[in-house]
Amino acid sequence: MITETISSSLREEFVELIAKQTGIEIRSQNYGSMGDNILSRVQELKLSSPQTYYNLLLNSEGEEEWQKFVCLTTNKESYFFRDKGQFSLLRNTLLPELIRRNQRTKSLRICSAGCSTGQEPYSIAILLKELIPDLASWNVVILGIDINRESLAQGKKAVYNTWSFRQVEEDIKTRYFKNSAGYYQLNDEIRQLVKFHQINLARDIMPRLDSDLHDMDLIICRNVFIYFTESAIAHVIEKFFNTLKPNGYLMTGHAELTNNHVKAFQAKLFTESVVYQRRSGEFAHAQPSSSQSFKPTSFDLGVITTQQKQNKIVSTSIKPITPSRSKNIIKSTIIEEVKQKSSNKDEILLTEVKQLFKTKSYHLAQKKLEQILQEFPKNFQGTYLMAELQANLGEYELAKKWCNKAIELNSFNPNPYHILANIAEEQGNLEGAKKALKQVIYLEPNAVSAYVNLANLYQLEGDLKRANKMQQSALKILQTLPTNTSILELGNISAQDLTIQLQQSLSG
Repeated sequence: MITETISSSLREEFVELIAKQTGIEIRSQNYGSMGDNILSRVQELKLSSPQTYYNLLLNSEGEEEWQKFVCLTTNKESYFFRDKGQFSLLRNTLLPELIRRNQRTKSLRICSAGCSTGQEPYSIAILLKELIPDLASWNVVILGIDINRESLAQGKKAVYNTWSFRQVEEDIKTRYFKNSAGYYQLNDEIRQLVKFHQINLARDIMPRLDSDLHDMDLIICRNVFIYFTESAIAHVIEKFFNTLKPNGYLMTGHAELTNNHVKAFQAKLFTESVVYQRRSGEFAHAQPSSSQSFKPTSFDLGVITTQQKQNKIVSTSIKPITPSRSKNIIKSTIIEEVKQKSSNKDEILLTEVKQLFKTKSYHLAQKKLEQILQEFPKNFQGTYLMAELQANLGEYELAKKWCNKAIELNSFNPNPYHILANIAEEQGNLEGAKKALKQVIYLEPNAVSAYVNLANLYQLEGDLKRANKMQQSALKILQTLPTNTSILELGNISAQDLTIQLQQSLSG
């Protein structure tokens, strides 16, 4: 039995080695589980110490051991048709566009990166079966790639328990799966559409011309980058760019990327999600982001498509990040600093909270905020941050209470109303969302995002006149900004790109 603990210096060496080998960033709140995994493998292999295990992983003889360690480290959570909004976008917009684009060649190439146990690529296969009547005459390649070979082996079996179907309509289960003693076996027709390959996104070469991993029409990589280091994200995004066909699409999880990561791509905004389109031209040469300064919550944004507009971009919408879509990951946009006198102590504590947000240590951030607000109950910034945190954790009622407290402390700050608008829209309360956005505009007349989101809400209601008016107001503000200005509340889209999309919408 190994009782030796891992020294802090050796722990940091493990963290660095894991990041280098897999791209995965082990954060401070996960040091305990990492240590448990290491000690478990030390005991299993009957090694003398954690240092010996580190040395094994470090040299070429440790390749097989990496396979086993990765299985302990990676998250296998997945289910069919995860994120209804993004699958609606795939079903109604992206896949039909790709099908039309490839109608002459009757070929379609899709990659699910970080596919875990296969639910995502099989969900795509089911969509294609329903969208293409003569699917058998098409050359369809659907790749599921993942670093975890145990997950891939399970994906190849295509047998799932009921928990994998928690967002699946009953008729899908009936048509494509056979129920046997509480487990569901996917039928062979769908199963044969998907191929699985073990790929280490951080280390392996992409594209791979000696395999199917090249010239992709669509790459889906969701809830992967939330676990990666900044340098790994930049490196993998460059690989994805080069693996896509010109004009191919990349879909990621909500708010997983910043503008620095996707400069080579054209951001496309839809109601359900933002997706990134490879621009035609040279291969990408991405650079890692040089900094990760703190910003408050960045909600996912989107574009409404309608029959009248024939799927053209007409407006954007911001929706709160929910646990089911983003694994509780908070991506932030800038907070207006509160001009109030406060003691050195609360300023220091708030700085610590910002650092915890930056490192995604949200439960620790919550504890620290509780400490601040117990001692400084009238601190606006702490109150607002608590509202933001609760919204991103999906605790909407708590978030609303904290927003109202923040408004009581500073009725002239628009940020709490942004959160209230996001929550109201997420809960289907369009009137409440409009009311909150109008309050944002009253307090901050040049708030581009508020006009864009109001346009989206009016579009949802079929009020095209008011929607157009809001878009025109947004354009007037955008014309006063430098073209390279990032609209932080709208996922860092540039003023130039947003202007083009709004102009296309108004002329459509």
